[in-house]
Amino acid sequence: MSKTKIKNQSLKRLIRFYYLKVMRINATPHKIALGAACGVFGGCFPFIPGLPLQTVIAVICAFITRSSKIAAIIATWISNPLNWLFFYFIQYKIGTFLLPITVDFNPDQWKVSDFMAIGWKGVTILIFGGFILGIPLGIISYFAAKFFIQRYRKRKALRTLARRNKL
Repeated sequence: MSKTKIKNQSLKRLIRFYYLKVMRINATPHKIALGAACGVFGGCFPFIPGLPLQTVIAVICAFITRSSKIAAIIATWISNPLNWLFFYFIQYKIGTFLLPITVDFNPDQWKVSDFMAIGWKGVTILIFGGFILGIPLGIISYFAAKFFIQRYRKRKALRTLARRNKL
């Protein structure tokens, strides 16, 4: 087996593990979906090394909405090392469109070292852009999560009922 195939299988297993972890949370579908929405909202903020901003925002939102904190923490992985540049680019575009702040930075010719050089003005742009991006993505993720959780639980109940009828 090749290393790529092993990595793909490991990634699939990891995704399935967290999917099932969320599906099996002992709470109502509404609370789990709302927690996932809080996590996606928090995950839309920029990742700043040494500062767990995404997780803190997600958990605070989950406490305020009285939703699942576990689902919120897991859902922050909507932004991960594989797509951070994509998220930063969108956050930057939204932030510069809506805020009257200028930064000497060209995201079309981006290097990771440029991100560290943009300073507090750039971080402000990214945080504001993440806030604006997080609202619609959080709403969408609420409805998607609620749908999948209800579907999973319905199928599980039907399987359990079918097993009982066989006995």
